[in-house]
Order: sequence, then structure tokens, then C-alpha cells
Amino acid sequence: MHQLDDPLRMVRAAVAALYEVFAGYPLRDWTDPCPHCHTADDERALRRAPLRELTAEDLRWYATDSLMLWGNLGDLKHFLPRILEIAATEGFEFPDVEIVYGHLAYGSFAAWPAPERAAVRDLAMAHWRMALAEGVDLVHFEPVLTGIMLIEDDLTAYLEYWERSDDAATLANLAGYAQEIARILAGERDWNAFLAVGEPSGPYGAVRPGPAQVVAWLTGPDLAARLAARRGTVSGPQARAALEAALRAVGDLRS
Repeated sequence: MHQLDDPLRMVRAAVAALYEVFAGYPLRDWTDPCPHCHTADDERALRRAPLRELTAEDLRWYATDSLMLWGNLGDLKHFLPRILEIAATEGFEFPDVEIVYGHLAYGSFAAWPAPERAAVRDLAMAHWRMALAEGVDLVHFEPVLTGIMLIEDDLTAYLEYWERSDDAATLANLAGYAQEIARILAGERDWNAFLAVGEPSGPYGAVRPGPAQVVAWLTGPDLAARLAARRGTVSGPQARAALEAALRAVGDLRS
């Protein structure tokens, strides 16, 4: 089985649930784009095809400005299944994935009805698994993790998946991220700008607790012990090598 097959199935199942859960939000006759920022052609792009057939190009301006400069929360929820489907699969050239998730935070995601939050979280987890397995590079998964930090106060489920995975790329990305956190703590680079760490507020609300939780998880003694206990249980030379790299990186970070 290809390493992306299972996450892709999860994404497809989560997307199907999103369309079902958000089906009660109709497309209004006019979605009130800011007249100084958008044209009637931009509005017409949202009606070019049925929702499931709209392209990243059709939705890019709406996804960039939803709620802030375009429409209300009901409008966002109408388009949300397709926007998240694109973000988790082919991706938008723009907006960045952090903006896609950030608009949910701006729309008070924590106060949404429980079935809606659950459907979005299932998609976010599938997106997270897909991003970690896509390749060994920060560019694949850090934007997704940042987006998740913008909507979640507790990252436990996402971090537990990361450390328990048997996928070589996922474990190698854990090693790489521990090294990046070491650079952040040393002042060599900043956190993702969308998190506004250390500032009174970010572009999507208050400073998020995710960065502190990630640091505590990586630098605490329990993670290293749990990873070490997995020796002998991980199959394949690449996955075993990635596990050892993660152990070294976490150990270096703690020291």
C-alpha cells in the first residue's frame, strides 16, 4: 500500500461528512463581497458550477476574504466543504492553508454546533496525516499544523498520532520539527507568523496555546521514553532509521 493511500481515504470520508453536515447552508442570491475589493465577476465565479465542482481558481478570492471582506458565517459554511476539500488535496496557490483554517477561528469556531466542529476536526486530522506522509520537508506539514493550532486549544490527538505512526516520512518529520523547535527556542527563527506568538493578539484572535503545548510535548521526558519503547515494534529499515533520528533530535532538544 502506498503511504498516502490511507490518509487519502480518510480525507475522502471526512469530506463526504462535511458536505452532509453543512448541507443546510444555502447559497444566497448575493454574498455581499466588499465593493471596493471585489467585482461582480468575482461573485459570479462562486456560481460557475455546482459547489462540488468549483475549482481552486473559482474560490480563491472568496477563501481569502471570507467573513472579513466577504459575506457572513452562513456563506462560509456553505462553501466550507469544498474549500477544505481543496485545501487538503490539491491545495490553493493562494490563500495559504493557515488562512483557510484561520477564517474558521475568526468565525468563532469554538462556538459552532458540536456536529460541525466534529466534522471539521475529522477533516483536520485527515489533512494532518496526509501532510506528514507527503514528504520529508517542513513545507508539507508546518502550515497544516499552524492552521490546526488556530482552531484547536488542545493538540493532544494530533501529537499522539505523530509519535505513534509507523510511517517513515511521518517519523522523519518529527525529527525535523524537533530540530526546528530547537532553532526557534535559540532565537534563530520565529514561529509561523500566523500564530503571533508573544503578541497580545494575532490576525485571527488571541495568542494560541498550541506552540507552548508543542514545546512541552517535545521537551518533556515522557516523549523520549515512549519513542524509545517503540524500538523493535516499527517495521522497515526506513521507519526504524526515522525513529532513531526522532529520538536523537528530541534528546538534543531536551539537552
